[in-house]
Amino acid sequence: MNDTVLEIKNLKKYYPILGGVFKKRIGDVKAVDGVSLEIKRGECLGLVGESGCGKTTLGKTILRLLEPTEGLVFFDTPRDVREKIKKLYLSEDGNSPELILLRKKYDISTFKGKRLKQIRKKMQIVFQDPSSSLNPRMLIKDIVGEPLKIHKITKNVEERALSLLKKVGLTEDHLFRYPHEFSGGQRQRIAIARALATNPEFIVLDEPTSALDVSVQAQILNLLKDLQRELNLTYLFITHHLMVVEYIAKRIAVMYLGKVIELAPTEKIFSETKHPYTKALISAIPEPEIKLAKKRIVLTGDVPSPINPPSGCRFHPRCSYVRAVCRKKEPSLREISEGHFVACHRAEEM
Repeated sequence: MNDTVLEIKNLKKYYPILGGVFKKRIGDVKAVDGVSLEIKRGECLGLVGESGCGKTTLGKTILRLLEPTEGLVFFDTPRDVREKIKKLYLSEDGNSPELILLRKKYDISTFKGKRLKQIRKKMQIVFQDPSSSLNPRMLIKDIVGEPLKIHKITKNVEERALSLLKKVGLTEDHLFRYPHEFSGGQRQRIAIARALATNPEFIVLDEPTSALDVSVQAQILNLLKDLQRELNLTYLFITHHLMVVEYIAKRIAVMYLGKVIELAPTEKIFSETKHPYTKALISAIPEPEIKLAKKRIVLTGDVPSPINPPSGCRFHPRCSYVRAVCRKKEPSLREISEGHFVACHRAEEM
Protein backbone atom coordinates (compact mmCIF):
# COMPACT_ATOMS: atom_id res chain seq x y z
CA MET A 1 0.00 0.00 0.00
CA ASN A 2 1.27 3.48 -0.89
CA ASP A 3 2.23 5.24 2.36
CA THR A 4 1.81 8.76 0.92
CA VAL A 5 -1.79 9.68 0.15
CA LEU A 6 -1.15 13.19 -1.20
CA GLU A 7 1.92 14.98 -2.49
CA ILE A 8 2.18 18.45 -4.00
CA LYS A 9 5.31 19.80 -5.68
CA ASN A 10 6.00 23.48 -6.39
CA LEU A 11 2.26 24.28 -6.33
CA LYS A 12 1.40 27.87 -7.26
CA LYS A 13 -1.82 29.84 -7.45
CA TYR A 14 -1.55 33.36 -8.89
CA TYR A 15 -4.44 35.77 -9.44
CA PRO A 16 -3.80 38.13 -12.38
CA ILE A 17 -3.98 41.91 -11.90
CA LEU A 18 -5.40 43.68 -14.93
CA GLY A 19 -4.79 47.35 -15.63
CA GLY A 20 -4.75 50.03 -18.27
CA VAL A 21 -7.25 50.83 -21.00
CA PHE A 22 -6.92 47.37 -22.58
CA LYS A 23 -6.99 45.50 -19.26
CA LYS A 24 -3.62 43.89 -19.79
CA ARG A 25 -1.97 41.71 -17.16
CA ILE A 26 0.31 44.01 -15.17
CA GLY A 27 1.07 41.76 -12.20
CA ASP A 28 -0.04 38.85 -10.02
CA VAL A 29 -1.30 38.25 -6.50
CA LYS A 30 0.91 35.33 -5.44
CA ALA A 31 -1.51 33.66 -3.05
CA VAL A 32 0.35 30.30 -3.09
CA ASP A 33 3.91 30.48 -4.35
CA GLY A 34 5.75 27.19 -4.75
CA VAL A 35 4.51 24.95 -1.91
CA SER A 36 5.72 21.33 -1.65
CA LEU A 37 4.21 18.91 0.90
CA GLU A 38 3.63 15.21 1.54
CA ILE A 39 0.74 13.88 3.63
CA LYS A 40 0.94 10.31 4.93
CA ARG A 41 -2.00 7.92 4.97
CA GLY A 42 -4.06 8.22 8.15
CA GLU A 43 -2.32 11.34 9.49
CA CYS A 44 -3.60 14.83 10.20
CA LEU A 45 -1.36 17.62 8.89
CA GLY A 46 -2.05 21.02 10.44
CA LEU A 47 -1.62 24.14 8.31
CA VAL A 48 -1.32 27.39 10.28
CA GLY A 49 -0.52 31.03 9.65
CA GLU A 50 -1.94 34.55 9.72
CA SER A 51 -5.06 35.50 7.77
CA GLY A 52 -4.17 36.08 4.12
CA CYS A 53 -1.11 33.81 4.08
CA GLY A 54 -2.69 31.44 1.52
CA LYS A 55 -3.88 28.52 3.70
CA THR A 56 -7.41 28.24 2.32
CA THR A 57 -6.26 28.93 -1.24
CA LEU A 58 -3.80 26.05 -0.95
CA GLY A 59 -6.51 23.65 0.27
CA LYS A 60 -8.92 24.63 -2.51
CA THR A 61 -6.18 24.41 -5.16
CA ILE A 62 -5.26 20.88 -4.07
CA LEU A 63 -8.90 19.84 -4.54
CA ARG A 64 -9.14 21.67 -7.88
CA LEU A 65 -11.84 23.99 -6.58
CA LEU A 66 -9.34 26.57 -7.83
CA GLU A 67 -7.23 26.01 -10.94
CA PRO A 68 -3.50 25.82 -10.12
CA THR A 69 -1.18 28.19 -11.98
CA GLU A 70 1.71 25.74 -11.85
CA GLY A 71 2.87 22.61 -10.04
CA LEU A 72 2.11 18.93 -9.51
CA VAL A 73 -0.61 17.28 -7.38
CA PHE A 74 -0.48 13.51 -6.81
CA PHE A 75 -3.11 11.42 -5.05
CA ASP A 76 -2.29 7.82 -4.07
CA THR A 77 0.41 7.60 -6.76
CA PRO A 78 3.31 5.10 -6.43
CA ARG A 79 6.54 6.71 -5.25
CA ASP A 80 8.61 5.60 -8.26
CA VAL A 81 6.10 7.21 -10.63
CA ARG A 82 6.07 10.45 -8.60
CA GLU A 83 9.87 10.61 -8.57
CA LYS A 84 10.05 10.05 -12.33
CA ILE A 85 7.49 12.81 -13.04
CA LYS A 86 9.24 15.25 -10.67
CA LYS A 87 12.61 14.54 -12.29
CA LEU A 88 11.20 15.21 -15.77
CA TYR A 89 9.28 18.26 -14.52
CA LEU A 90 12.39 19.86 -13.04
CA SER A 91 14.62 18.99 -16.01
CA GLU A 92 15.44 21.34 -18.86
CA ASP A 93 13.01 19.52 -21.15
CA GLY A 94 9.97 20.20 -19.01
CA ASN A 95 7.49 19.70 -21.86
CA SER A 96 8.65 16.33 -23.16
CA PRO A 97 5.98 13.99 -24.62
CA GLU A 98 6.73 11.44 -21.88
CA LEU A 99 6.10 14.02 -19.14
CA ILE A 100 2.86 15.22 -20.75
CA LEU A 101 1.61 11.63 -20.97
CA LEU A 102 2.54 10.83 -17.35
CA ARG A 103 0.97 14.03 -16.03
CA LYS A 104 -2.30 13.33 -17.85
CA LYS A 105 -2.41 9.95 -16.13
CA TYR A 106 -1.28 10.84 -12.59
CA ASP A 107 -1.23 14.63 -12.02
CA ILE A 108 -4.58 15.86 -10.62
CA SER A 109 -3.81 19.42 -11.77
CA THR A 110 -4.31 18.23 -15.38
CA PHE A 111 -7.48 16.16 -14.83
CA LYS A 112 -10.70 17.14 -16.60
CA GLY A 113 -14.26 15.91 -16.98
CA LYS A 114 -14.96 12.34 -15.87
CA ARG A 115 -11.48 11.75 -14.39
CA LEU A 116 -11.76 14.85 -12.21
CA LYS A 117 -15.23 13.79 -11.05
CA GLN A 118 -13.92 10.33 -10.12
CA ILE A 119 -11.02 11.69 -8.06
CA ARG A 120 -13.35 14.07 -6.21
CA LYS A 121 -15.12 11.07 -4.69
CA LYS A 122 -11.93 10.42 -2.75
CA MET A 123 -11.17 14.04 -1.79
CA GLN A 124 -13.69 16.20 0.10
CA ILE A 125 -13.79 19.48 2.04
CA VAL A 126 -15.51 20.88 5.14
CA PHE A 127 -15.79 24.65 4.87
CA GLN A 128 -15.29 27.20 7.65
CA ASP A 129 -18.82 28.60 7.91
CA PRO A 130 -21.62 26.00 7.79
CA SER A 131 -24.21 28.78 7.53
CA SER A 132 -22.98 29.67 4.05
CA SER A 133 -21.83 26.21 2.90
CA LEU A 134 -25.26 24.57 3.35
CA ASN A 135 -28.06 25.44 0.90
CA PRO A 136 -30.80 27.14 2.98
CA ARG A 137 -33.53 25.95 0.58
CA MET A 138 -32.71 22.24 0.83
CA LEU A 139 -33.77 19.71 3.45
CA ILE A 140 -30.95 18.01 5.34
CA LYS A 141 -31.72 14.67 3.70
CA ASP A 142 -31.15 16.30 0.29
CA ILE A 143 -28.00 18.16 1.37
CA VAL A 144 -26.36 14.98 2.66
CA GLY A 145 -27.82 12.87 -0.14
CA GLU A 146 -26.75 15.14 -3.03
CA PRO A 147 -23.20 13.68 -3.35
CA LEU A 148 -24.73 10.19 -3.33
CA LYS A 149 -26.92 11.09 -6.30
CA ILE A 150 -24.18 12.90 -8.24
CA HIS A 151 -21.72 10.00 -7.92
CA LYS A 152 -24.47 7.32 -8.15
CA ILE A 153 -23.24 5.58 -5.00
CA THR A 154 -26.54 4.10 -3.82
CA LYS A 155 -30.24 4.01 -4.72
CA ASN A 156 -31.29 4.12 -1.05
CA VAL A 157 -30.24 7.76 -0.66
CA GLU A 158 -32.42 8.57 2.36
CA GLU A 159 -31.31 5.45 4.23
CA ARG A 160 -27.64 6.22 3.59
CA ALA A 161 -28.14 9.88 4.58
CA LEU A 162 -29.67 8.76 7.89
CA SER A 163 -26.72 6.47 8.65
CA LEU A 164 -24.31 9.36 7.95
CA LEU A 165 -26.25 11.68 10.27
CA LYS A 166 -26.18 9.07 13.03
CA LYS A 167 -22.42 8.72 12.54
CA VAL A 168 -21.96 12.43 13.34
CA GLY A 169 -24.33 12.42 16.33
CA LEU A 170 -27.66 13.46 14.77
CA THR A 171 -30.95 11.54 14.50
CA GLU A 172 -33.76 10.67 12.10
CA ASP A 173 -35.73 13.71 13.32
CA HIS A 174 -33.16 15.97 11.66
CA LEU A 175 -33.67 14.60 8.12
CA PHE A 176 -36.65 16.78 7.28
CA ARG A 177 -35.44 20.11 8.63
CA TYR A 178 -33.70 23.09 7.03
CA PRO A 179 -30.22 24.38 7.98
CA HIS A 180 -31.56 27.48 9.77
CA GLU A 181 -33.29 25.24 12.33
CA PHE A 182 -29.95 24.02 13.71
CA SER A 183 -27.24 25.46 15.94
CA GLY A 184 -23.76 26.22 14.56
CA GLY A 185 -22.32 22.98 15.92
CA GLN A 186 -25.16 20.89 14.47
CA ARG A 187 -24.74 22.58 11.06
CA GLN A 188 -21.05 21.71 11.08
CA ARG A 189 -21.94 18.09 11.90
CA ILE A 190 -24.19 18.10 8.83
CA ALA A 191 -21.34 19.50 6.70
CA ILE A 192 -19.09 16.69 7.97
CA ALA A 193 -21.77 14.09 7.16
CA ARG A 194 -22.00 15.47 3.62
CA ALA A 195 -18.20 15.25 3.24
CA LEU A 196 -18.30 11.59 4.36
CA ALA A 197 -21.05 10.67 1.88
CA THR A 198 -18.67 9.56 -0.92
CA ASN A 199 -16.44 7.46 1.40
CA PRO A 200 -13.43 9.77 0.88
CA GLU A 201 -9.85 8.97 1.86
CA PHE A 202 -8.70 12.59 2.20
CA ILE A 203 -10.57 15.59 3.66
CA VAL A 204 -9.55 19.26 3.76
CA LEU A 205 -10.87 20.82 6.97
CA ASP A 206 -10.90 24.58 6.40
CA GLU A 207 -11.07 26.10 9.91
CA PRO A 208 -14.03 23.84 10.82
CA THR A 209 -14.23 25.07 14.43
CA SER A 210 -13.43 28.80 14.17
CA ALA A 211 -17.09 29.86 13.87
CA LEU A 212 -18.15 27.83 16.94
CA ASP A 213 -18.23 28.31 20.71
CA VAL A 214 -15.32 26.86 22.68
CA SER A 215 -17.34 23.98 24.18
CA VAL A 216 -18.76 23.07 20.76
CA GLN A 217 -15.25 23.27 19.25
CA ALA A 218 -14.14 20.51 21.60
CA GLN A 219 -17.08 18.30 20.58
CA ILE A 220 -16.36 18.75 16.84
CA LEU A 221 -12.63 18.08 17.32
CA ASN A 222 -13.36 14.88 19.23
CA LEU A 223 -15.83 13.84 16.52
CA LEU A 224 -13.21 14.41 13.82
CA LYS A 225 -10.62 12.38 15.74
CA ASP A 226 -13.09 9.51 16.23
CA LEU A 227 -14.04 9.51 12.54
CA GLN A 228 -10.40 9.56 11.50
CA ARG A 229 -9.67 6.54 13.67
CA GLU A 230 -12.80 4.66 12.61
CA LEU A 231 -12.63 5.34 8.85
CA ASN A 232 -8.83 5.66 8.45
CA LEU A 233 -9.19 9.19 7.09
CA THR A 234 -6.38 11.58 6.18
CA TYR A 235 -6.84 15.27 7.07
CA LEU A 236 -5.37 18.60 6.04
CA PHE A 237 -6.50 20.75 8.98
CA ILE A 238 -6.35 24.47 8.17
CA THR A 239 -6.53 26.88 11.11
CA HIS A 240 -5.04 29.97 12.72
CA HIS A 241 -5.59 28.55 16.23
CA LEU A 242 -2.39 26.88 17.46
CA MET A 243 -3.96 25.21 20.49
CA VAL A 244 -6.56 23.51 18.28
CA VAL A 245 -3.97 22.23 15.83
CA GLU A 246 -1.75 21.01 18.68
CA TYR A 247 -4.62 18.79 19.86
CA ILE A 248 -5.52 17.19 16.53
CA ALA A 249 -2.46 17.25 14.23
CA LYS A 250 0.55 14.92 14.11
CA ARG A 251 2.59 17.38 12.04
CA ILE A 252 2.30 21.14 11.51
CA ALA A 253 3.21 23.26 8.48
CA VAL A 254 3.54 27.02 9.06
CA MET A 255 2.74 29.33 6.13
CA TYR A 256 3.82 32.91 5.60
CA LEU A 257 2.98 34.97 2.51
CA GLY A 258 2.27 32.02 0.23
CA LYS A 259 5.14 29.78 1.32
CA VAL A 260 5.69 27.03 3.91
CA ILE A 261 8.47 28.26 6.20
CA GLU A 262 8.53 25.50 8.85
CA LEU A 263 7.32 21.89 8.86
CA ALA A 264 7.79 19.48 11.76
CA PRO A 265 6.07 17.02 14.11
CA THR A 266 3.71 18.84 16.45
CA GLU A 267 5.83 18.39 19.58
CA LYS A 268 8.91 19.79 17.81
CA ILE A 269 7.01 22.86 16.60
CA PHE A 270 6.20 23.74 20.21
CA SER A 271 9.42 22.62 21.92
CA GLU A 272 12.14 23.16 19.28
CA THR A 273 10.82 26.04 17.20
CA LYS A 274 13.43 27.34 14.77
CA HIS A 275 11.81 29.98 12.57
CA PRO A 276 11.40 33.48 14.12
CA TYR A 277 7.87 33.77 12.72
CA THR A 278 6.78 30.49 14.34
CA LYS A 279 8.34 31.65 17.61
CA ALA A 280 6.23 34.82 17.45
CA LEU A 281 3.03 32.83 16.79
CA ILE A 282 3.67 30.53 19.75
CA SER A 283 4.52 33.45 22.06
CA ALA A 284 1.03 34.88 21.35
CA ILE A 285 -0.73 31.85 22.87
CA PRO A 286 -2.39 32.99 26.14
CA GLU A 287 -0.97 31.41 29.30
CA PRO A 288 -3.58 30.80 32.07
CA GLU A 289 -0.95 30.87 34.84
CA ILE A 290 0.33 34.43 35.28
CA LYS A 291 3.58 33.21 36.84
CA LEU A 292 4.28 31.04 33.77
CA ALA A 293 3.43 33.74 31.23
CA LYS A 294 5.93 33.88 28.36
CA LYS A 295 7.46 37.05 27.01
CA ARG A 296 5.39 38.12 23.99
CA ILE A 297 7.32 38.57 20.74
CA VAL A 298 5.77 41.56 18.98
CA LEU A 299 6.43 41.66 15.25
CA THR A 300 7.11 45.14 13.85
CA GLY A 301 5.70 46.37 10.56
CA ASP A 302 2.87 45.01 8.43
CA VAL A 303 2.60 41.80 6.42
CA PRO A 304 4.08 42.56 2.96
CA SER A 305 1.83 42.47 -0.08
CA PRO A 306 1.62 39.17 -2.00
CA ILE A 307 1.57 41.33 -5.17
CA ASN A 308 5.15 42.44 -4.59
CA PRO A 309 6.77 40.24 -1.91
CA PRO A 310 10.17 41.28 -0.50
CA SER A 311 13.35 40.02 -2.12
CA GLY A 312 15.23 37.25 -0.33
CA CYS A 313 13.47 35.90 2.75
CA ARG A 314 9.87 37.11 2.79
CA PHE A 315 9.92 37.51 6.54
CA HIS A 316 13.08 39.64 6.72
CA PRO A 317 11.33 43.09 6.98
CA ARG A 318 9.76 41.95 10.29
CA CYS A 319 12.56 39.71 11.61
CA SER A 320 14.76 40.76 14.55
CA TYR A 321 17.47 38.26 13.49
CA VAL A 322 17.85 39.62 9.94
CA ARG A 323 21.26 39.84 8.29
CA ALA A 324 22.55 40.72 4.79
CA VAL A 325 21.99 37.30 3.20
CA CYS A 326 18.33 37.34 4.28
CA ARG A 327 17.67 40.40 2.10
CA LYS A 328 19.34 38.93 -0.99
CA LYS A 329 18.81 35.16 -1.07
CA GLU A 330 15.53 33.32 -0.56
CA PRO A 331 16.01 30.41 1.89
CA SER A 332 14.88 26.96 0.75
CA LEU A 333 12.91 24.59 2.98
CA ARG A 334 15.65 22.23 4.24
CA GLU A 335 15.79 19.48 6.84
CA ILE A 336 17.80 20.50 9.92
CA SER A 337 16.90 17.45 12.03
CA GLU A 338 14.82 14.34 11.49
CA GLY A 339 11.45 15.41 10.09
CA HIS A 340 12.06 19.09 10.92
CA PHE A 341 12.20 21.40 7.88
CA VAL A 342 12.88 25.15 8.09
CA ALA A 343 13.21 27.93 5.49
CA CYS A 344 15.58 30.24 7.36
CA HIS A 345 19.25 31.18 6.87
CA ARG A 346 19.82 31.28 10.64
CA ALA A 347 17.83 28.20 11.68
CA GLU A 348 20.85 26.45 13.26
CA GLU A 349 21.50 29.48 15.49
CA MET A 350 17.98 29.65 16.92
